[in-house]
Amino acid sequence: MSMDNYLRTLNPQQREAVMINDGSLLVFAGAGSGKTRVITTKIAYAISELGVRPWQILAVTFTNRACKEMQDRVIDMVGDEGQSVMIRTFHSFGVWLLRKYGQLVGLDANFKIYDDDDSVALLCQAFPDDNKKEIAGYYRKISVIKDRMEKPNPLDDRLCKYYSKYQSMLQRTGNVDFADMILKSIDLLRRNPDVKEQVHKRFKMILVDEYQDSNKAQFLLLKEIVGPDTFICAVGDDDQSIYR
Repeated sequence: MSMDNYLRTLNPQQREAVMINDGSLLVFAGAGSGKTRVITTKIAYAISELGVRPWQILAVTFTNRACKEMQDRVIDMVGDEGQSVMIRTFHSFGVWLLRKYGQLVGLDANFKIYDDDDSVALLCQAFPDDNKKEIAGYYRKISVIKDRMEKPNPLDDRLCKYYSKYQSMLQRTGNVDFADMILKSIDLLRRNPDVKEQVHKRFKMILVDEYQDSNKAQFLLLKEIVGPDTFICAVGDDDQSIYR
């Protein structure tokens, strides 16, 4: 199907969103209104009509399943070159960045990523006499704190104890947890302007699906990877936001 035919399948508002490709664009739309379709058509339009190279496009969404569905749609529209579009979650983009440049923030190229179970096990190893369920609860608090880029309440002695030990053990082992994929990526880009410039030069177009689900750390990572000449488009539904 030609690009014109794809555009004809869109309603006027969707088509307008696809055709705007300068500066920045924030699209608010409700559930079932075709938000992801706008993003995938926008990617295809940029490649086929605007001459943007597929590898210069980054699309971010929130689940691996959504990434695959988006990639498949793009490939259906533009063919095999759609495989070169980078479509990732915020966390997997962070992993890509840290595998490539992580030595600049003290990470080995083969660093291990701790999932929630690994992280709880690490704390249990540090505090073998403490209740495992309670440790798991405190780990969840630590995870929320890190996503919000905050520090633990100094009046909560036990949380501070767990947080301090957990962070020192991650640092000592040279490994990362889910939150660190974002936090260390932000740190990397802020401390290494040459790396940030390379990222800015690579990605001419960045698109974010389900933007309403972004937390503070993800928002700040996005700010770091958007360059002065990058087109940024975010699509979301503020009625579904999980952060207020």
